[in-house]
Amino acid sequence: MLPVSESARRALQDAEAEARSLHHSYVGTEHVLLGILREDEGRATGVLGPLGVSHAKVRSAIVGMMGVGIEAPQGELPLTAAAQNAVERAGREASVLGADEVGSEHILLALLRDPAGAASRIIRQLDVDPASIRPAIS
Repeated sequence: MLPVSESARRALQDAEAEARSLHHSYVGTEHVLLGILREDEGRATGVLGPLGVSHAKVRSAIVGMMGVGIEAPQGELPLTAAAQNAVERAGREASVLGADEVGSEHILLALLRDPAGAASRIIRQLDVDPASIRPAIS
């Protein structure tokens, strides 16, 4: 297993903070996408920004799709199965691309591999073809 970059680690921590701020009791792929977008220096943000995918737009899409919870959750928030699968797939994405560590861009690629996942749906809702992101990272 490859080591996880500091920006990827922060993105995953930020994902939980984003879920909490929306009063969601779980960390889903949509929150992971938000966490990635909070990391200004991450390669994934550099790819998404020019495509018109911003933190504000993704957050607005999440609120539109899932709403905001009533009260702030307590304790550690669990990853959904889809988010957990994406985190695990990110290591494979990094290996395939010959990277020395798992970066936020690899997590992004893993998120987009699941066309039914919330992150992929949000990207499509923002009129971006998820398939167009891979070549920009590879």
